[in-house]
Parts: sequence; C-alpha cells; structure tokens
Amino acid sequence: MKSIFLYLTLWAGMLFQPLFAQKPEPVLGFAYVQHPWNWYKDQSAAWRNVINQNPKDVKAWYYYYYANRILNFNHETDKRSWKERDESIQKLIDEMGKNIPESYEYNLCKWMAGGFDRKLLPYLYKAAELGEGRIEHIDYMVNMGEINRDLKQRDLYSCKKNEAGLISSGMLYYNYNVLAGLAPNAILLTAGDNDTYPAWVLQAKGIRKDVTVINLSLIKISDYRQKVFTELGISPMDFYEGTQEDSAKVARIGFDETIVKHIAANKKKYPVYLALTATTCKPMVEPVEANLYLTGLAYIYSTDGIDNIAFLKKNMEQEMALDYLDKPFYKEISTGMVSRVNTNYIVPMLKLYEHYKASGEMEKQLWMKNKLLLVSKNTDEEKSVIEHLNRP
Repeated sequence: MKSIFLYLTLWAGMLFQPLFAQKPEPVLGFAYVQHPWNWYKDQSAAWRNVINQNPKDVKAWYYYYYANRILNFNHETDKRSWKERDESIQKLIDEMGKNIPESYEYNLCKWMAGGFDRKLLPYLYKAAELGEGRIEHIDYMVNMGEINRDLKQRDLYSCKKNEAGLISSGMLYYNYNVLAGLAPNAILLTAGDNDTYPAWVLQAKGIRKDVTVINLSLIKISDYRQKVFTELGISPMDFYEGTQEDSAKVARIGFDETIVKHIAANKKKYPVYLALTATTCKPMVEPVEANLYLTGLAYIYSTDGIDNIAFLKKNMEQEMALDYLDKPFYKEISTGMVSRVNTNYIVPMLKLYEHYKASGEMEKQLWMKNKLLLVSKNTDEEKSVIEHLNRP
C-alpha cells in the first residue's frame, strides 16, 4: 500500500505541475515588444527548466540568456551592482560554452555579452557564418559596419534587417520625416534602436545619404568616435571609460553635458540636430536648451536666433510624408511603439496649429487639428491635446 500511495503521489505531482508552471515563450528585444519585469523572471525560470531537462537545447539557452540580459537592466528592483550583474551573465555564457560550444546561439551570445569587445569579434563572425537565414545577428553586423565605418556592410545588413520584416513600417515613415526636415549635410544625434536603425535603412535605400546619423551610445566607443570625428572635422574628445558603474558618473558631468556643443564646433560647419527621441537625456539638453530650435522632429543647435516657425511650416507642408498617419496602408509590427513615438509630432504640430490660428489660415488650422487628434488618440496626451484645441 505504501508503494502504491507513493506512486500515486508522484504521478499526481507530475500531472498537475504543468498547470502551474510558466509556459516558455520566445523572448524578444525591447525594440519589438515590452513585457513587465516579472514576465522576464518567469521566462528565465521556464527556460531554465527546459535546459535542465535537455542541456543541448540551443533555443532554450538563447531565450534563457536573453531573458536574463533584459533583467539585468531592471533598475527599479534589482539591487545588484553592475559588476554582479555582469558576473552572472558571464557565468551563464560559460555554462553555454560547455554545453553548446559550436552552436550559432552560443557564439552570438558570447559576442552579445562582451559589450562590443573587439577581441570577441570572431564569435560574431562565426555566428554570422553559422546563421545563414537567421536574423538575430543582423543588428550586430549593422553596428559593426557603422563602428568600422564600413558603410557597405552597414547598408547590406540594414537591407537584410528590413527584408526580414524586422523594421516597423511606422518607424520608417517617422524616421523619413525626421530626415526630411534636416538641412543638407546635417549631423543627427539619435538615442536608441527606433531612431537609428530605420534611418540607416532609409539611407541604404538612397534617402538622405548626406546626413550623418550619430547614435549617442555608439559614439562613446573611443576608436569609433575618433573615426567619425575625423571625417566630420571635429576635434578629439576623450572621457573616462572605466566600468559602466564608474564611468556613468563621469559621463554625466563630461560627455553628456558637452557633446552637442563639441560636435557643433566642427570645422566643416555641418549643422547639428538633436532628434526629439534623444531629448530625454536632461544632462545633455539642459546646457544647450537656450540654443535648441524646433524645426520638425528634431531640434537644430544654433547660437544665432532662428525663425523656427518658417522651418516648421516648410517641413510639415512640403517635406514630410504625413498621410501615413491617417492612411496606414501597411502591416505594422510595433503598433504600441509607433503610437508612442508618434506623440513626438504633438509639440511641433501644436506650434503650427497656433501659428495658423493666429494668422487666420483656417484650412491649414483644421488640417493640423486633424493630425493632432490622430497622433494623440488613445495616448496619455490625448486629453490635454483636446483641451488645448478646444480653447477659444
């Protein structure tokens, strides 16, 4: 009886365990989809369970790594130091190397975890060799093309990224309008995936190749910075590059506060723009705020006064493609992200709306009102936009 009871107990435990276990799901980057932090914790545990059952499951290892990679950026509840977080990832990578050393997943994750360490480039290139038809390495090949200033490689993999369906159509339209509002030979400072990769895709297609797109994360890589600055006639700029934890303090009082002015002092007198998507960095914006003029979906830096309303009118009326906002005849892969980034239209559109209202251009005022209602619909800004439009 005892053995039968024990058997039944074990059988019941096996039967009901899956009802309560988290189902493993693909873990994608933040640029594609965002989940609450607890979701990533659950997925980390779920994929760890899969690995425990089959240590050679390459897919499980990849998603397990990616869940933990994202969790490492949880500033709200994770009290570990950056060193501790990095050590946990390196331990995970070492374990991968023991179980699946010749896999695409291990070589890619080894590179990803290295923080652009050039000594680890063979792992990236091996992943690219092993991963014919795979997409996970594409961003890194784009990045290395940019970092090495091998624009043929950057363009090639930017097109691969677009052809693989990894670029949001809405983001392409948005970034087209960013580029469309810039002066010739402009330097555009961007902040993240969604204001950098789509711009490079457009340039790979021949659109605004005269613009130099500088991502504010990549420009902190010293040899890359040296290459770009030499091309643009910008004097060298150095700052402390210790651990991420230590250098963050120095970057706040050095790099971030001086980067816009420093780039604007280029010998070739190329105009410098700060994308609206990059203005969340207060240490960078505050020192130059009085010299930033809104001309579209970017601010131009200028020590001289600028009639930015004239630029706004020209760009909104003549240069930008705005029909996609109310006639989106395309398949969208990042609806939520596009909706959020489109709120950047609100400030320049409100300025133009007020200008049309004051100048008695009723038809254009109505046009701008309709666009404002579109870009603010179902967002946190919708109520305030409606209240503003209803003012006498």
